[in-house]
Amino acid sequence: MVKEGKEEFEKELKELEEWQENQYNPGYYIGSGRVPRPLKGLKKRPIFLMVIALSMILPLIGILFSKISAEDLIAFVFPAFIGVILFYAAIREMLEKRKFRK
Repeated sequence: MVKEGKEEFEKELKELEEWQENQYNPGYYIGSGRVPRPLKGLKKRPIFLMVIALSMILPLIGILFSKISAEDLIAFVFPAFIGVILFYAAIREMLEKRKFRK
C-alpha cells in the first residue's frame, strides 16, 4: 500500500517536472495527446470548473442590469459562452461521479 502511494507520488512528481521543463515550449503538447499538468486535475474536481464558469458568467449578468452599449455586451458574450460550456462540463462530471458511486 505504501509502495503504491510512493510510486504514484513519484509518477506525479515526474509529470510535474516534465511540465515545468516544457511549459513555454508551444509545440510540446500539441498533437501529442499529453495534457499539461495543471489542466489534468480540473476534470477530477468539477467544483473548480464550476467556480471558473461562474466567474465568467456573473459579469455578463451584472452588465445586463446596467446601462450598456452593444460593444460592451459583445465583449462579454464570448467569455460567458465559454463559462456556460465549463458549467455544463462540471454538471456532467458531477452526475457521472454520482452515477459511478451508486
